[in-house]
Amino acid sequence: MIFNKIFHFVKGYVIIKVTSLYIERFLYTCASVGIKLFHIGKRNNNSVIMRIGIKDFFKVRSVCKKTRTHIRIVKKCGLPFFISKLKKRYFLILGFIAVICFMFTSSLFIWSIEIDGESKETAEQISLALEDAGLRIGAFKPLLPDGEQMKNIIMSNTDNLVWAWVNIKGTKAFVEYNEGIKPPKVVNRSIPCDIVAQRDGIIYKITEKNGEKRVLTGDTVMKGDVLIAGTLTSADSTLKTVHSIGEVLACTHHKKSREYKLSYDFATPTGKSKTFRTLKLFSKCFDLFFREKVDFKEYRVTETLNELKLGKNHYLGIGIYEQHYNEIEIVNIPIDYDTAIQKAQYELEEAIAKELLPGSVLVNKKTDHQKIDDNTVLVSVEMEFIENIGVQKKIVG
Repeated sequence: MIFNKIFHFVKGYVIIKVTSLYIERFLYTCASVGIKLFHIGKRNNNSVIMRIGIKDFFKVRSVCKKTRTHIRIVKKCGLPFFISKLKKRYFLILGFIAVICFMFTSSLFIWSIEIDGESKETAEQISLALEDAGLRIGAFKPLLPDGEQMKNIIMSNTDNLVWAWVNIKGTKAFVEYNEGIKPPKVVNRSIPCDIVAQRDGIIYKITEKNGEKRVLTGDTVMKGDVLIAGTLTSADSTLKTVHSIGEVLACTHHKKSREYKLSYDFATPTGKSKTFRTLKLFSKCFDLFFREKVDFKEYRVTETLNELKLGKNHYLGIGIYEQHYNEIEIVNIPIDYDTAIQKAQYELEEAIAKELLPGSVLVNKKTDHQKIDDNTVLVSVEMEFIENIGVQKKIVG
């Protein structure tokens, strides 16, 4: 059925109203001379609505004379009539061609960049790294480096990244990254190096595969101390340098303390809000209205960006950036002593976890708390770990 509709649309057809005392004779005569009629409606008095192809319409005149039938055109339908109308509308055709050219041309450029992450400082560093990689608003996509190259540029120009990637979908670039303690760079085996401590600790176990041990189990070391030396003295008292290889496990001590209130602040919306809208045009922003002063004492800000796009990923570089200021009222709610200690312990342990080296193993944990006054408590968390503190350092000179 659908194929018949497409066929008739491409060929073109006319909806006609046939009026005659001998409609059956008209239909029979059309069939006998090969004129095709379709979508024949119900008879209403002496008239019937039906459809006929363009070529057959010019043949039907002779049949009308023979059968004393009157025909009136109700509507012209199909692609040929649509094209005929367009021929008289030059500006519409030119506009349509211009839109197609604009869409094709704009699809070759980057019009929007989204950096997905929590840290604003890291996002700013990544933005600068993307500039170095040539990825900016209006960048020509065929000239951009591939994903692996952009990842390397981001990683080398941004601190504390363990992974990053750039996905380009249509005209928008999506940047994803993960933060953490970046593993130390491994020195090339052909380069002489020492293994030094990257933090304080007490030696738990040391295994040297190449080089000379300078510390023993139970020794206390400080950050920067040489653990396995790459400078050796030979039998003839001459010095030679080697590429030190080994593992140094040490017991490290981490402590965090902080004062906590026996209450917490709960934010309640008052229902009052203000919204400011900005037109984002490629890399430029223009305020749409005069910005009023936000006179709320306490408020929260939410930001949204509605970007104009064609299809799923064809961003046009135009959007409305909205800032919503919602007034809140801060209510201080008391909490019991044990709840405050639990909350403090969780936060302090999370802070210590951010300092740990990869593969750290917890061996001891201690929590102390002391009430300072009726509304304040001092909480301290001490944790001991076994960490691989050895890192290779190139021997200079």
